[in-house]
Formats: sequence, C-alpha cells, structure tokens
Amino acid sequence: MTLLLAADIGGTKSELAIFDLADRRDTLPLARKRFLNNKFRDFDEILTDFLDDTPTPDYGCLGVAAIVRQGEAQLTNLPWKLSEHALQAKYGLHDICLINDLTALCASLPHLQESDLLTIQQGREEKNGIQAVIAPGTGLGEGFLIPGKSFFFPKGSEGGHCDFAPLTQEQAELLAYLQKANPSVSYELVCSGKGIPNIFDFFAATALARDEKRLQEITTAVDRTPLIMEGALADAPCPLCVKTVTTFLEILGAEAGNLALKLYATGGLFIGGGILPRLAGRISFAPLLEKFTQKEKMEGLMSSFPLHLIMKPDAALFGAVAYGRYHFTEANRNDSV
Repeated sequence: MTLLLAADIGGTKSELAIFDLADRRDTLPLARKRFLNNKFRDFDEILTDFLDDTPTPDYGCLGVAAIVRQGEAQLTNLPWKLSEHALQAKYGLHDICLINDLTALCASLPHLQESDLLTIQQGREEKNGIQAVIAPGTGLGEGFLIPGKSFFFPKGSEGGHCDFAPLTQEQAELLAYLQKANPSVSYELVCSGKGIPNIFDFFAATALARDEKRLQEITTAVDRTPLIMEGALADAPCPLCVKTVTTFLEILGAEAGNLALKLYATGGLFIGGGILPRLAGRISFAPLLEKFTQKEKMEGLMSSFPLHLIMKPDAALFGAVAYGRYHFTEANRNDSV
C-alpha cells in the first residue's frame, strides 16, 4: 500500500489526512485530524503531532494558503514558512508537493457530487469549459480549473488581492474610509472573514440605526465576523449587521462576476470558503446574484454561466488528494500535461 499525506492548511485551521494512493474512492482516509493553528508555533508541530498516531506516508500533497514558488511557501495570514525539501528530509517522504490552497480547491471540482453543491443559477454548462472558483474564508482566494479527458490543470491565484472597485456611491465612501488606514484596498479587505468587520466598522461610523448593546459586544470581540453573521440572522436582526452582510454579498457577487468574465467560465463559477455555507437557507443570495449578472452588455452572458456554492466543507482536502494522485502517478504517464 502506497500512502499519501494530504493537507488543507489555512489561515485559521489545518486539516490533515492519510489516504491509500491507489484507492480512487477517496471516501475513507486511514487517518484524519483537524488542528487550530493558533495553538501551534508552526506547521512542523502540527505535522509531528499528526504523524505520531498514523501510518508513515510515502508521499505528500499539501494545499497551503500561501504563495508557493519553487517548493517554498510563506503563509499569507500566518508567519509560517514551509519547504518541500525540508519536509521531505525531516519526515522521510519519497516526494512532496506544496500547492496553493485554491489550486487544491480547484482540483476538487471534478470529484464533487450534486449533493455537494447548492445551485444559485443553473445557467448552461459547457462540457470541458473553464471553471472558476472564488472562496471567501479567512482571506479571499481565487482560481480556475481547465478540465479535459487528458488534461488536468487546476490553478490558484492571488486575485483576491486585486484592487477593490466600488459599485455605488456608498461603496466609494467605504473605499475612502478604508484608504485612511490602507494605502491599497484589495477585495480581500472587504470580501472575507477579516473583511466583513471592515464593512461593519464603516457603517457603524456612519451612525446607521443600531442596537447599542450589540454594537458594543461586536466591537470588543476578538473574532467579530461570527457575531456579525449571528446579528444578521437573528430573529430580531441587527440593522447594522444586515447591511454589512448584504454589502458583503454584493461585493462578492460583483467580483465573482469579474472572475467569470475574465476567464470566460462556461464551465461555471463555484463559490468556496466557509462563510457562505453558514448563510445558505437562512438569508437570500439575491444581492450576490444581482451583482454577478450586472455587467453592462454582458448580462446575457452572465446569466448563462452556472453559479454554484460548494457545500462540502473539506473539498480542498480532497482536492489535495486528487492533485497528489495525479502528480505522483498519472502525470508521469501522460505526455500531454
């Protein structure tokens, strides 16, 4: 049995698992564990802890929320550095590859089942059309997959760090507000787990009608995003929280549409990350869909792109498995890639 270590290493948590490289079902890992990153000094501590109780893997494929270049990764939202060479030498693996976490998520798309998706817009999917992914989590990830019979090219990008473009006068004022503290305002600063509190602070500063007690509770919390979400979804919703979440959805929809347009994503646009699944069935995604399709002369085209929400919380982990299997087995036998 040849074993593969797969991992999804994010800004908040890391999930690791061991799989049989020859078992294509990918449903029964031999071992699996989730870690909260803030309880560890670095990834080495997490990996050592995990491998203490698991079979020794032969290969490794790690999806990392980081820029990955020449086998080195520096996490975007943590002071952690990873090296293929160092990890391979320390843990005795035959080979290991580091990939961007969005590359891993994109690699999962061919393996997602209908039950793993919530369709927001049916559209008209073209077989082997480019598939785009946008994923608001701790940060904002973007990527794509070029699928095909003998071609498999998933790729994450750093598109979430592109400049935020306001849609309305209100969003222009939001941009100006954020520019006071940030020379460059990216989509990640308004469209992610760490961006949602920025929108909240802007509306709080504009004296929007609000519950003073709830405002104090949110303002002083260490992790404010869950409280803002709860406030928007409460039986007696907080107007400030509702406005924040609605604006977040509008910005996300607009940037998702930008990505779909730039990639001509006839295979569909997929929304990943951990934020939207918590909202599914509890709030309308109409603001997101409206801004996704609102693209001047291209509204007809935008209405033809399928738009799906990935509901499978561990899609990136299984994408790392798919990428690792291809990288360590099939790619070596396929000259077309």
